[in-house]
Amino acid sequence: MGVKEFVSKAVANKALDYAIKAPEENLPKLLHWMESLGWNEKQAANFHKVLDDPEGNWYKLVMNVIHDTDPEQLKTCFVNFALNATLFGVAEQTKNEEKYDCNVPWAILIDPTSACNLHCTGCWAAEYGNRLNLSYEELESIIDQATDLGTRFFLFSGGEPLVRKKDLMKLCRVHPDCAFCAFTNGTLIDEAFADELAEVKNFVPAISVEGFEAATDSRRGAGTYKAVERAMALLRERKLLFGVSCCYTSQNVEVIGSSEYFDWMVDSGAKFCWLFTYMPVGKDAVPGLMVSAEQRKFMYEQVRAFRQEKPIFTMDFWNDGEYSGYGAHPGGCIAGGRRYLHINAGGDLEP
Repeated sequence: MGVKEFVSKAVANKALDYAIKAPEENLPKLLHWMESLGWNEKQAANFHKVLDDPEGNWYKLVMNVIHDTDPEQLKTCFVNFALNATLFGVAEQTKNEEKYDCNVPWAILIDPTSACNLHCTGCWAAEYGNRLNLSYEELESIIDQATDLGTRFFLFSGGEPLVRKKDLMKLCRVHPDCAFCAFTNGTLIDEAFADELAEVKNFVPAISVEGFEAATDSRRGAGTYKAVERAMALLRERKLLFGVSCCYTSQNVEVIGSSEYFDWMVDSGAKFCWLFTYMPVGKDAVPGLMVSAEQRKFMYEQVRAFRQEKPIFTMDFWNDGEYSGYGAHPGGCIAGGRRYLHINAGGDLEP
């Protein structure tokens, strides 16, 4: 770690300690202090839009995150995601792209296993079967290689990644400077695992839900919705960050895109939501679950409206392609390791 990174992280921790004590009072003071040091005017203006509007949804989200999250996890996630993965990570990635004349991803999605404890209708991951696994040594090697290039943000999918939760927690401990997130059905989150999350602090679940109880259980199996509610309660009790992952289909798009559903996510304690549209893949795919052009347009418009109204951060994996570029990089497809790539449970690289 260079001197600049060391000082930046020390200052960030001190600033977060100060902000957490009384965020409504101290965050505006921190912003004014940073402006007095000549902070970027455009970035400062964006923060003013949030902090100068206490009735706004972004102000409420910021305050909810601070008040609802364990202070040590909040500091760990901020340093690992905002500084390690983004501020310093992107600079290191850009340097290595020029050095090696190749793409270096900002985030890597890894399937530790193809196994799953559920059998969801139309699940694309089932096409891989349930016997593929990356060994712990392979997982650690991937992360070691990636961090050497500047990548510090890793997502896990599957199968059900928490089938391998012992290995995932070991990776969190071995790489405390990285940010980890997992797309999980939530049914394997128990008291002991929630306690481990509170210990490692750098792992955030994104729990899959298909809508309310009837829609979730019809695709994922009876009792799944209640298990998800229990998992969320365990995480809330420990003041741990978590989000929601939703696959919208022709059957549930009106529910997923409703104001009531977004309010339910907020009330459940979720601070972010990943949205995906159903894609029919494999011999057991269900083409009838594909959304129509009108339904996809509906979600596009609803998500953008709710970003101005609801205190939850949303990402629509297909409809947000316009935001996939930053800096000198144009937006558009992120396949081929440009900002993002996927490593499946067989060890194959794929878009």
